[in-house]
Amino acid sequence: MTILVISDTHGRKNRISDVLLLHKKYDALLFLGDGLRDFEYIQDDLCGFAAVKGNCDGFSFFSAEESAPTERMLCFDGVKILMMHGHSHSVKSGTDRAAAYALARGADVLLYGHTHVAENTYYPIGSNIGGAVTERPLYVFNPGSLGEPRYGAPSYGVIEIRNGSVLLSHGNI
Repeated sequence: MTILVISDTHGRKNRISDVLLLHKKYDALLFLGDGLRDFEYIQDDLCGFAAVKGNCDGFSFFSAEESAPTERMLCFDGVKILMMHGHSHSVKSGTDRAAAYALARGADVLLYGHTHVAENTYYPIGSNIGGAVTERPLYVFNPGSLGEPRYGAPSYGVIEIRNGSVLLSHGNI
């Protein structure tokens, strides 16, 4: 299973199309906020699209009754993925608070945005995260920003799930 992860497009909708041109086959597309409006203009049929609101998403293209939530838990091939933008967990000051929250929710993978900095951290069993000791592994992943990267080129994420194993990587455009 291949999952594309995009965050913080901030009006750079053409970069979403660039990622979709690079990855013609994928099973799901996850958006971590700050640019929901940018997806209105995508002509491709978005496979398995799910999104959360960011702090700059006062507007949502979803109907008023079904506006994008601030977080979302999804399960792919038995792997639980918690999506959030991250601003409500103060990720700009570090990810311990968000990671401890993800552990408490039973997530295997925490996806967040907001910092505009790519991250890929693995916490094995027995790691101490914000005072909580992990009883199961946790991946903490930020795809970076397609719109306004803090460092380097615009980036996105790719998650590969095979037989319960998780591989996270970054791509640049």
